[in-house]
Amino acid sequence: MTKAYRSVPVDEVTAAFPAERKAKIAARAAELVAEEHALRDIRKARQVTQEQVAERLGGKQVYISRLERRADVKLSTLRDYVRALGGDLQLMVTFPEGKTMAIKGLGVTPEKRRRKA
Repeated sequence: MTKAYRSVPVDEVTAAFPAERKAKIAARAAELVAEEHALRDIRKARQVTQEQVAERLGGKQVYISRLERRADVKLSTLRDYVRALGGDLQLMVTFPEGKTMAIKGLGVTPEKRRRKA
């Protein structure tokens, strides 16, 4: 039989922390939140409407709306969406020891690679 554990509210855990540590935690949490952006947030920051993205991609606004709510997107679709916003998609991998490496060529279909060559 396993021991039953109770959930402990974060306020209860951090209540004993000094004010300086609480401030550091709050600042780091704000940094992490600022680093994460949904597709919709990026589009709005670029001041582009769903209709404009759809027009640039040759599709309909409803498809852009669905794309922005999806949790799983093909890399080629994401690349096209980012390009419609005027950007360039870059993928990075970060390993536990802190090493970061860029991935090249993902999201580019073979026929698109051949055209560039």
